[in-house]
Amino acid sequence: MQLICHQPNKLQFCSHLASLTLENSMSEERFDRLENQLSQVIQALGTMQQSMSTMQQNMAGIEQRVTGIEQQVTGIEQRVTGIEQRVASMEQNINAAREDITSLRFRIDSVEGAVTVVIRNTFVAQQNFIDELNLDLSINERKTRRLARRVARLERQDLDD
Repeated sequence: MQLICHQPNKLQFCSHLASLTLENSMSEERFDRLENQLSQVIQALGTMQQSMSTMQQNMAGIEQRVTGIEQQVTGIEQRVTGIEQRVASMEQNINAAREDITSLRFRIDSVEGAVTVVIRNTFVAQQNFIDELNLDLSINERKTRRLARRVARLERQDLDD
């Protein structure tokens, strides 16, 4: 026996099945068993529909959580990108600072060299100046002695006259 039923209502399906079984001269016990099995199947279908509805709700909740997590990951990725940019900027600043320090070291070395040359040349010039002053003093001493002798001679000559 083949049952084909295109009826949307479950009760109509049950009554149709019951009429078919009576027509085929089924026994009352067999009909009760089939009816019990059919009611169990209908209950199982209802439970399955509830389970599927719950699963769909759970899936929707999971999808929302996944979407939230994806948004958080996107936010984290953006923060990481910002941090990477700041690190790159800091590296550039550090490199620029290193170059500035190197340049300052060269300038300091150059200034130290220039100051050393100036100090050395100043000491040499001062020593030369002192030597020239000593020479001039010794010449002036000699001239002063000569003049003193001359004055003394002239005074004697003046007295003698």
